[in-house]
Amino acid sequence: MEIILEGRKISKRFGGLIALNSVNFKLNRGEILGLIGPNGAGKTTLFNIVSGLYKPDTGVVRYMGRDITGLKPNEICRLGIARTFQLIRLLAR
Repeated sequence: MEIILEGRKISKRFGGLIALNSVNFKLNRGEILGLIGPNGAGKTTLFNIVSGLYKPDTGVVRYMGRDITGLKPNEICRLGIARTFQLIRLLAR
């Protein structure tokens, strides 16, 4: 199978809080991958790293074999990776 998106040994700290500790994942072509866990488990932090909002303290993110670790969000978006934010109240009414 062809790996489309991969994370290797991704870690992220916020001060003394370890949000991600050596996380690995692979997304193969044609695969649907879910990420579940309780509040505070690091799900959003991982999405923020993949989309370029955060830079990991350690580890690598690869898209289609290319290292995208540390690229800016707009650069990652141009490659085809984007994220949305949960907005529960878009309009005043």
